[in-house]
This record gives sequence, structure tokens and C-alpha cells, in this order.
Amino acid sequence: MSHTRLIILAISFIAILAAISPVAGQMKRVIGDEQIVKESELVAGGDRIEIYQHRMKVDPAFLRITEDAYRQVEKLLGVKLDTATLGMKVGIYVSDFPSVCHVWKGPNHPQDPRGLIFLHRRAYLEAMKGVNATYIHELVHLFMWRYHSHTLREGLAEYIALKILPAGIGASPVSSYGSGAIPTEVIEHLGTTKPPPPWLPTDPARRRVYYLASYRLVKYLVEFKDLETFLHLYKSRSPETEIGKLYGITREEAIRAAGM
Repeated sequence: MSHTRLIILAISFIAILAAISPVAGQMKRVIGDEQIVKESELVAGGDRIEIYQHRMKVDPAFLRITEDAYRQVEKLLGVKLDTATLGMKVGIYVSDFPSVCHVWKGPNHPQDPRGLIFLHRRAYLEAMKGVNATYIHELVHLFMWRYHSHTLREGLAEYIALKILPAGIGASPVSSYGSGAIPTEVIEHLGTTKPPPPWLPTDPARRRVYYLASYRLVKYLVEFKDLETFLHLYKSRSPETEIGKLYGITREEAIRAAGM
């Protein structure tokens, strides 16, 4: 075969890969929660949690880790899981396909609440090493599945997760949680009932800042008074005004006091 012929074949092969790779990525992205649940295999089941694997192998020892976290979340929050709504056991599905770890239906979970968590491979592997608290973050979401402020929801999940396992969450190392400037586009969401910004699912850098800021506000409020007072704010349908009644300061003052 001539040298020219080889070059032509190589170029054609690269073109084919370029053409199919976006499709392959798209196929991965469109696999929804329902399909993952349908295709998964039960790995281990305990009193509170069931572990499932989807197109990968999961160590049954992950059950002990997650059940211990369940008990600690329950103790710290002082609430029981709403099993009448979410089911008697939490199902944790580990798969390569979720681009972002989440509870069933993500932000739309309150419209169809189920006790299901979806973790991607890295979050699971790092959890096994004790260096990623994402699975605890998602457990907190289930315990506190009714919410009105998305930032208070995310901040509480970060706060409790880091109390239990002082490691990073997602791509954020624990050292990053107390520092860094917060842009106005994030500040304007903190402690409000505004829906999550449209860029949150697709912009990892801004999402990281959004979660860090949410954590810093919640940490300040919990430590300013106590968790019980904060949970009253969390359950309020108008936290922007309720914060003044509970803390004697405005939302803006609380944000500044949290160092933002």
C-alpha cells in the first residue's frame, strides 16, 4: 500500500471518529434516571440502604460506608427520613453515566420524590477512599427533600456532609470552602427562593462557586445561632424576610458577615 494511500486512510479514520464522538457523548448524556434504574443490578442491601451497580462493578463494602453516613445525617439533622414518601430504603445507583451526582430528577425531585441517589464513578471511588463526601451531600437532600431556597438546600447539604466527612465534595477540595471572591450573579441567589441559574448544570466552574457560597452562608447562619434556628429558615416559604425575624439581620448583612 502506498504512503499516500495510508495518509488518506488515516485522515478518513480521524474524520469518522470526529463524526461519531459527539454522538457517543450525546448518547451518554441522554441516559436518564429511569434507564439507569432499569438496567442496574443489586450489589448489597442493608437496613436503610441498597447499593446498585450500572455497567460497572461496585464493592459491596460501600453499603457499610453509606449506612454509617445515613445514621450520622439522621443524628445531626435530628429528623427521620420521610419513608412514607421516599420509600423504606434509599437506593444508591453507581454508574458512569451521570455527569453530575444527584437525587432522583435533580432539582425537580420535589415534584416526584423518591429515595434514589445517582453517583458517578469518581464520586464512588473517592468515597471508598474517604476523600469525597458527595454521597453524604445527596443523603442530606433526601432527608430534607422539601425546600424553598435552592441555595439553602445546597448549602445545608454541603455543611452536614463536611461535618461528617471533612473532605472535598465533587471537584472542590475542602481547603477552598472558606475563601475566594463570590460574583454578583451568585450573590443574588443566596438565601432566596429564586430557581437555580440556567448555567448551573452545564458550567462546572460557576457551579463550584455557587455551592461554595451556599455553604458559607449556611455555615455562618448555623454557627451564628444553631441548626434548629436555621431549619426554621430552611422550611420558610419566604426566607428573604424570615431571616430578619430569626436572626435580626437582613439577607445582605448575613452574606457580608459570611465573608462575601
